[in-house]
Amino acid sequence: MKEFIANKISKSEFLKLNEDDLMFITNPGRMGDEDGATFIIKHGNDFSIYRVDGWMYPREDGENITLEDASKQFPKWRETWKHSAEKEYKGKYKYIYMGFGNGLCVDNSIYSEFEPYLYKLVEEQLEKSGEGDRENLRYSVIFNSWEQAFIDMVNETRKENSPIF
Repeated sequence: MKEFIANKISKSEFLKLNEDDLMFITNPGRMGDEDGATFIIKHGNDFSIYRVDGWMYPREDGENITLEDASKQFPKWRETWKHSAEKEYKGKYKYIYMGFGNGLCVDNSIYSEFEPYLYKLVEEQLEKSGEGDRENLRYSVIFNSWEQAFIDMVNETRKENSPIF
């Protein structure tokens, strides 16, 4: 697996982001990723990967990016998260449940390209695990595979050019 390295982002830089450029974002759950979000912004043919943390334990200087800040900056993400259980909901993102309340929102403009990479990795991992509660295991496999699926997708589409990872 290639290393998925997220960039740091200041609060002032974060507040300048445009949600139209947001391609992927995780939402926190009860286990695994309860303290922040990983998100990917697309700039033309390039991607920037970021991680914000500290939602449960904010900094005293107020410089951390809070869940409230993220919800205001990315209202379509928050709306998708709010309606995640509704199969008929149509928004900017496709919501993928990752177990224990964790989720991944993928921009609809890139979802059909991303989906085969994700589910290829998921099926490979489920086959390795053997029999058992495949549906519940599927969620944790998605949680642990989505970053690699993104890397695979970008590198495959950039075969002729140099991969970004």
